Amino acid sequence: MRFILALAISALAAFNAFGQAAAMMPPVPETAAIRAQAFERVWTTVNEKHYDPTFGGVDWNKVRTAYEPQALASGLSDKEFHDVLRRMLGELKLSHFGIYPPTAEVVAAQTGRGVTGIDVLMLDGVPVINRVDAGSPAAKAGIRAGEAITTIDGRTWKQIVAPLELSLAARKVTAGIRLVQLERTLESIINSKPGSTLSLGVLDGANRPKTIRITRAPFTGEMSPALGNFPPQEVVFDSHPLPGNVGYIRFNMWVVPQMAKLRKAVAEFASARAIIIDLRGNPGGVGGMAPGLAGLLFSDKVSLGSMRARGGSMEFIAFPQPDPYTGKVIVLTDHGTGSTSEVFAAGMQETGRATLVGETTAGAVLPSVFEKLPTGYLFQYAISDYRSPKNILIEGRGVIPDVSVKQTRAALLAGGDAQLAAALRLVPRSKVAAAVR
Repeated sequence: MRFILALAISALAAFNAFGQAAAMMPPVPETAAIRAQAFERVWTTVNEKHYDPTFGGVDWNKVRTAYEPQALASGLSDKEFHDVLRRMLGELKLSHFGIYPPTAEVVAAQTGRGVTGIDVLMLDGVPVINRVDAGSPAAKAGIRAGEAITTIDGRTWKQIVAPLELSLAARKVTAGIRLVQLERTLESIINSKPGSTLSLGVLDGANRPKTIRITRAPFTGEMSPALGNFPPQEVVFDSHPLPGNVGYIRFNMWVVPQMAKLRKAVAEFASARAIIIDLRGNPGGVGGMAPGLAGLLFSDKVSLGSMRARGGSMEFIAFPQPDPYTGKVIVLTDHGTGSTSEVFAAGMQETGRATLVGETTAGAVLPSVFEKLPTGYLFQYAISDYRSPKNILIEGRGVIPDVSVKQTRAALLAGGDAQLAAALRLVPRSKVAAAVR
C-alpha cells in the first residue's frame, strides 16, 4: 500500500536512531542482481514520477551515468551501496527523497533503545537541554532544562556530529533541517542501550562544567501502527490547561493514534479563551491529518493549500466538524516544524484562522510515499510540491511566523519558555504570560 505522507525529518530521526542498533542486526545477503534492481527502481521512479519533469534543472540521465558504476561496483558493503543511492538522490537538493533501513530494523531500533527523558534543542549553535520528562532517569539525576551539552560518553558533541556535518555539506538542505538532524543524532547517542550508563557533560546555569551519570531505562512508550511501508513511530501527546483559561496541545508527530487525542483535547477546551497548538519539533507525518485537525477549528470548508504533481493537482480541504472550536488559535513553530506541520501552519496562517509565534519552519514540505526496494530498504520519494493557500511554495523557504520570537537558554534555565510566554501575551484580556515567564 502507498500513503501520501508529508514526512521528511522524522524519517531521518528514525534512521539516526537505527544507527545505534545496526550492529545487532544480521546482514541481509544481497546479490549483484538484487542491487541492480534496487538501483533501477530508484532511478526510474524519480525519472517517471518526480513532480517536476525538469528535475529542478538537474540532468537526471547524467546522474545515472555518474552513480550507476559506483552503486554496482563489487565489494561494496550493504551500507556503502545504500549510501550511493542516498548521494544520488541528494543531487536533487530536495527534502522527502531518501533511503532508510527495513521497517523491522527501524522498529527494533526505536523500541529496543534506552531512554533518558532528555529532549535536545540547538540554540545559538549549541545543543541545549530543551525538556526533561518528569520522573525520567534524567530528571532523577538532576538534569535541568537550559543546561548546555558539552560531552556525551566522553566525546564532545562536535566530534559526534562531525560525520553528519560532512554529509550535509554535500547537500543543499535548509538551515532548519540541518539543526534537526544534529538534534536527532545527539539524541540517538543519548538514548542508547537500555540499562547502560550515560555520562553527560553539561554547563549549568552559571556555565560551570559538570558531569552527570544517568542509567538509560528501557523504552515503554506508545507506538503507532505501520501504514503500508511507513514504519511505526513513537506517539507523544500532551494536553493541559494553562492559567487564564487557555488550552495547550503538543504532539510529536502526525500519526493516526493522535487524531482521537486531538479531538478529545479540542472538545475539552471548548470554552477556552484560546488554544495554543505547539508544533515545535514536530517533523510531520500523515498529510491527511492536517485537514482533519483544521476541521475541528473551522466553521466553513477551507483549503490549507494544494499539491501539484505531473498528472494534476489536489487540495488539502478541511471540512468543518460538528461544534468546531471558534476561539483564538495560536500555533507555535520553530526550525523543527516540518512537512505536515508546515501544511497546517501555513494553511491556518493564510486563512487568518491562527496566529503563528516562534521561528521560521524547516522548509521541508513535499508530499511523498514510501516503497520497499528489492534489498528490503525503504525508498521515500516526493510525488508533488506543496503550495500554501496564497500559492507560496514552502519547500526551501519555510513558513514565517507572524510574531518572531527566539527561544532562549535563560528562559529555559528559569523554568520558562520564551515562545510560549509570547503566545500567551496574544490571548485577549489575558494577564497570564508571567506565569510561564
